Order: sequence, then C-alpha cells, then structure tokens
Amino acid sequence: MISSTHRSRADTLFWTLSWLALAVHLGFFLDAPESVGMAFYQGLLISTYALMFLAPAWLISKLARPLPRGAQLALHVVLTTAVQLLLYADGLLWKLYGFHLNGFVWNIITTPGGIAALGSSESSYLGFALIGLGFVGGQLALRLLASALTRILPRLPVPRLAWALTLFMVGTLTERVSHAVSHFYGYSPLLETAQRLPLYQPLTMREFFVGTLGMERPQSLEVENVAIKGRLAYPQAPLQIQPPAKPLNLVWLVAESWRADTLNPRVMPQTNAFAAESLRYSNHFSGGNGTRMGLFSQFYSLPASLWFPVLNARVGSPLIDVLQQQDYQMRLFTSAKFTYPEFDKTLFVRVPQEQMQAYGEGETWQRDRKNIDDLLAFIDQRDSARPFMTFMFFESPHANYNFPPESVIEPDYLADFSYASMDLERDIGGIHKRYLNAVHHLDGQIARVVDHLKARGLMENTLIVITGDHGEEFMENGRWGHNSTFSDEQIRVPLVLWVPGRERHEETLRTSHMDLLPTLLPLLGVQNPAHQYGIGHSLFDPKPGRHLIAGDWDRLAFISEEHKVVLPFATGNFTALQATRADDLALPNAMQVVQQTLPSIRSQLQGIRRFMAH
Repeated sequence: MISSTHRSRADTLFWTLSWLALAVHLGFFLDAPESVGMAFYQGLLISTYALMFLAPAWLISKLARPLPRGAQLALHVVLTTAVQLLLYADGLLWKLYGFHLNGFVWNIITTPGGIAALGSSESSYLGFALIGLGFVGGQLALRLLASALTRILPRLPVPRLAWALTLFMVGTLTERVSHAVSHFYGYSPLLETAQRLPLYQPLTMREFFVGTLGMERPQSLEVENVAIKGRLAYPQAPLQIQPPAKPLNLVWLVAESWRADTLNPRVMPQTNAFAAESLRYSNHFSGGNGTRMGLFSQFYSLPASLWFPVLNARVGSPLIDVLQQQDYQMRLFTSAKFTYPEFDKTLFVRVPQEQMQAYGEGETWQRDRKNIDDLLAFIDQRDSARPFMTFMFFESPHANYNFPPESVIEPDYLADFSYASMDLERDIGGIHKRYLNAVHHLDGQIARVVDHLKARGLMENTLIVITGDHGEEFMENGRWGHNSTFSDEQIRVPLVLWVPGRERHEETLRTSHMDLLPTLLPLLGVQNPAHQYGIGHSLFDPKPGRHLIAGDWDRLAFISEEHKVVLPFATGNFTALQATRADDLALPNAMQVVQQTLPSIRSQLQGIRRFMAH
C-alpha cells in the first residue's frame, strides 16, 4: 500500500522535474551568454518564468484533489504537457516570425478563416501530432521517474512550498531590478534577452531613479508612442461626387504575398509585358507587412493604427461608397475568406453577401482558377448599360505556395512543405522555389483577366489595379514569410495601373498603397481634396523625399529615403523601437537616428490624428 506521504513526495518531485524541464525549454529561446553576469541573469529569467508559467497548472491540480488517484495523475501529465506545447508553439512563432503568442495570434485563432489562412499540409498536421505525442511521452516519463525515485530513495529531499516561494520572490525581485537598471542606462544585451521570453513584462523605474534618488540618465532613451485616441472622424467630410459622363469600370486584382522582384520576364512574363504597356510603379510599398494592413491601406489611404477604430465603427471603404452611389454592378472574389481578416466588417461591410464569393475548395491554385472563371463569367453576363467593379484576391502565392505541374519553372523545389519538420536554414532555397512556381501560376491567372478585357473591347473604359497585399521574405534579413519586420522583402510589392488615356510610364520614385485612393477616386467623380479621405498622394504626381508609413498589429514604420524607424502603438520604451537604414542594414547610431527623426514623425502623426476627433 502506497502511503499518502509517498504520494505527496512523488507529486512534489514531479512538479519539480517539470519545472526544470520547462526551464530547459525556455533556455532555447536565449542566445549563449557573453559574460558571467548575463549567464546569471539568464538563469534567473528562465527559472522564475518557468515557475510562473507552471503555476496555473499546479493550482488546477490542487483543486482536483477530490478526483481518484489515477485521474489526478493523468491530469498532472495533461496540464504540464499543455504548458510545454504552448511554449513550443510560441518558440516556433518566434523562430519563424520574430513575435510571441499575442493579440494578433489570438485574432487568427478566434476569427473564422484565420487558421485556414496560415496554409498547411497533411504532413504538417501529422508532424505536429507526433510532436504533441512526444511531449506527452516526456511528461509521462517524468511522472514515472518521480514515483520511482521516491520509492528507491525514500530519503531523497524534495522542495517545500515555502522554500520555492522564497526563492521565486528573491529571484524575481533580482531579475526585475536588473531589468529596470538596464532600461535606465540603455544596456541593450539584457533588454533584448528579456524580450525573447514569451509574456515578458518589463519593469522600468525611471521616475524613482531620477525623482527619488536624483540619478542622471546618460542619454535620452525614451520615445513617445504612436497611439492615436479619440472618436473616428473618417472621412472628414461627406464625399461630393460628380458622376463622369463616361463612367469607368474598375478591376482590382490583389495577390497574396507578392513581392516586387518577381515581376520580371522569367517568373511573370505575361504580367511583365502588360506592365510595359501600362503605368508601372517599380518602387512601391504596401501599407503593411500583412494582409490586413496591406489591404486596409489600399482601400482607405490610412495607416495601420486606424484599423482598430475603423473595425470598431464598422466604417466601409470610401471607394465602395462611391461605386454604390453610382449604381455599379459589383462582384468580389477571394480564394481565402472575407471574414479573416475582418474585411466583411471593414472594407466591404456595405457589400451584400450575394455579391461576395469566398471559394475555398481544393488547393489554393485551384481556388484561384475557379474564382477567375466566375469573375470572367460575371463580366460577360453583366448589364452592359451599367459600369461594373470586380475584385479578386489570389491566395496561391501564400505559404505553402501551391501550383499545378505545368507552372513549374523551378524543378528543384521542396516537395513536402511541413511546418512541423522544416528547417529554414536547410530548406529555404527549396521553399523559395515553391514560391516562384506559385507566382508563375499567378502570372497566368492575371493574364486571363487582362486578355479577356482586351478581347471584349473593355480596355478603353476600364481601370485596372494589379498589386500585392504585402511581400514575402526568404531569410534575406533573418526572417521567413511576412508579418514580422518591415524589410523591403516584406513590404515592397508590384503595382501596375491601367488608366485609359494615360501613356505608358515606369515610375521609380517611391510610392505607397496609401496613394491608390487619391489617384482613383477623382477618376470616379469624387470632388473632395484627397486629404479629407486619406494621407496619400496622387500616383500621377509622386513626390521625391517623402516619408512613407507601413504598419502591423501594433507598430508603425516611418520610412524615409535614408532610414526606417519603427515605433509601437501603445508603449514607447527603449526595447520596443527599431531603426535601420532604408536598405534594412543595421545602424551603429540607431538611437541618435530615432531622436533626429522624431520631429518629422510628430508632424506625420498630426496629419493622421485629424481623423480622430477628441
């Protein structure tokens, strides 16, 4: 008969072993320490945070004491495995994209279509299932080991709760004060190390050090945030429309993850040839490094920080309002979802559901082909006496980059794309080749639309927009995919405009997605000055020396011809900002550049704040 004392000691030893395993797991988030002091700090960091992450599972296990012993043991394994799996998921996000589990990830999980938008494969699901079983096996082994050790070594000392709490409090206090001092003096190695841990909550004590202790900071390290508060006032005035005598149709084609350098004769011969006949903007930037902000900037001419007020207020795009007021026939197509990101609550909130088609059957390239079939059918079956607008969102260039056999131009591609088993250092070349094959397929689908419009004699009265929502990086700057940084690979995209009556032209000055509405709305009859509905400028008259803005879930990047400065929406601390050269290379004097750039940033923020009434 096993005594209650033995069971209690075995339980305590199991939780101790689980804490050690979790601390080891957290250690993989950190780089090797450069000094004894940093090694000591890292030890404090991973040990205290491992205990903190494990605490909720331990408390739940205590509440389950009335359960039968077998159920208790099973619950111990399940709870600790869940913590390890969450940490594994966070580590994978950090490795791939450079961010932790956060509000953006929660939005993906909870919004219809979010998980599907990630792209995956059966091998990914199988791989993750095996990884999950591995963690279950590991925790089960720790459970068996704890029971065996307490039987074999009955005098084996096990930690007591009071000791654990005391060590936790002392360790946490030491780690917190270390961070506060490092923040005060701008000691980057410690600050950057702390930010590598999930859910890290930084402590700063500037007012205490300066106001109470009278200490002097060696340099100005605090910068303001870019939070914009108030009530949405967009557009600033009702749109005044004078319908053109000959209204123009509008065809708007957006491709997922389409980076600028793929619009070339080898990868996209047909679209490249059409670009040579049109207005081509070869130095064009998205308003975001992800789909949400990329499309938001196209359809609103607003920066990412205003996405949330627009979503909360359910304010549709001015473009859609203008078209509906002029009785345009409208059909919108996507091979993803209109619910993720929440375009059914923002861009297209006033578009009737029957005019929106989200086709999701089969591989993404098959969805794109089916949607183009239906888009061309809509053009043929429309009422020719009324203008029309159609929108298409291509999904096949999104990971895991799908394409049919006839679209292969890079045969040595990674055949089995699995998030669970891929090694970016080993596989990135094959992954990039998958992407190029997918973009080559995209080329054919864009060409189908252009050729159809030409065959139907519609080019003389149709506006055509061809662009990407954002780019895609393949480790050129240390990341893969998008949504992680504001490198050129992630935010530079092609832009091709066909405007009847305009001579072909290639523009090399920098332009932005924010410029689309100020260019197109006047062609559709809007009389208001552009500053009343956006922050962009007409693409017909681009300006040199401009500062462009791109954003993501919680940051804005201010991009000049020399630098990129990234500031957070809500916090202005030292570790939250970034500054690089415009070509994404590191700056030895990043903080000095930030301080020099702040006057220009403040001026731009004033221009944005006019859309929020106080």
